[in-house]
Amino acid sequence: MSEITNNRQQRIDIMKSLIRQLHSGVAEERVQAQLETMLDEADYSDVFQMEVQLIKEGIPAESIQRLCDTHTRVLKKHLDLQETPETTPGHPVHTFVNENKELVKTTNQVRVLIKKVEELPDERDATSEMREIQQLLNNLMDVDKHYRRKEYLLFPYFEKNDLPGPPMVMWGKHDEARKLLKQTIEGLQQMESIKASEARTYNQSTVNGAIEAIDDMVYKEEKILFPTALNVLSEQDWYDIYLQSDEYGYCLYAPQFEWAPEGVERMETKKAATMGDRIQMPTGNLSLEELIGVFRTMPFDLTFVDKEDTVRYFTPGKERIFDRSRAILGRKVQYCHPPKSVHIVNQILKDFKADKQERARFWINMGGRLIYICYYAVRDQEGSYMGTLEVTQDLTEIRQLEGEQRLLEYDGEVKG
Repeated sequence: MSEITNNRQQRIDIMKSLIRQLHSGVAEERVQAQLETMLDEADYSDVFQMEVQLIKEGIPAESIQRLCDTHTRVLKKHLDLQETPETTPGHPVHTFVNENKELVKTTNQVRVLIKKVEELPDERDATSEMREIQQLLNNLMDVDKHYRRKEYLLFPYFEKNDLPGPPMVMWGKHDEARKLLKQTIEGLQQMESIKASEARTYNQSTVNGAIEAIDDMVYKEEKILFPTALNVLSEQDWYDIYLQSDEYGYCLYAPQFEWAPEGVERMETKKAATMGDRIQMPTGNLSLEELIGVFRTMPFDLTFVDKEDTVRYFTPGKERIFDRSRAILGRKVQYCHPPKSVHIVNQILKDFKADKQERARFWINMGGRLIYICYYAVRDQEGSYMGTLEVTQDLTEIRQLEGEQRLLEYDGEVKG
């Protein structure tokens, strides 16, 4: 037996044979002991290769997906020995792992509430506890961003390396978790009130299934997927994933680190890269059309002057406070102000460029309206001066607000 287990492919072949027995309906207990014996000298990559080869040999990915939980459970004793991979802050795996920590923290909070409901008398109203559970499950919906980064950024590299099978299986498990979570939340949204006895039944049959699906995926990622991925992908592959990750967003954790592996040319375009027809920025992405629409809708006017004192942009608002025409674009900002105020403009620009000030504020009364004008120094991440942003806002209505308005009440007439 030792000669066989020392040969990796023979070991995988025997494991495949045992998994095929599970596939044909043999009880887990009969297979488990043999699998554990085989795994004494195996590692996570053997498990991964086993799935790859089974799919290539004709077992449908859907069947592997159905067996996934079973053979993971059978292999758990061995997989528990695998360490969660450690990587540099900012590395995509570091981000995935920290998201997993937040996911597990949240599922554990759900379990605490479930236990609280279990301890309530049968007739006690458990609505507030179930609402807390719903809020936590709402937070867990963020897992979709975690899964989509895997599906659209990580899995394609497995396909390029002729390893498409396990990611296909995992994608199916993602869909199961999404469906369970969505159905659970929808069920909770329909509950006006619920007794503790009813809540316990709902938790056992529905809530537990959703959070267990998420926890199981965390386990499979950290024990099998990520260690395998770190062996399969190059540093350039990981950097490409890093550069595109902002487009999909993050799950309960936002990475605070910039990252580039040694030997790979750093792309500053991560801060504002073009992803197809969308402009990728550090906090999200917009198409050019959406960007124009956002600037046109802002309830204040913006004008940007570059570091050479040249007017480069102004927002096309519907009701601008100060008129602007395209004729000012490319002009020196000093020529856009009355001669009597040019010295103030120059003083502001001088102080901004010298890093002496960050903001200059003015407010004036104009035709019965209170107009607030603020100039901001625009700087890059290193603090170097890039230009000046002028923000102008009509504060008249805002200044008159009193009390609170918590109910929906539109300002204008209903259209149509």
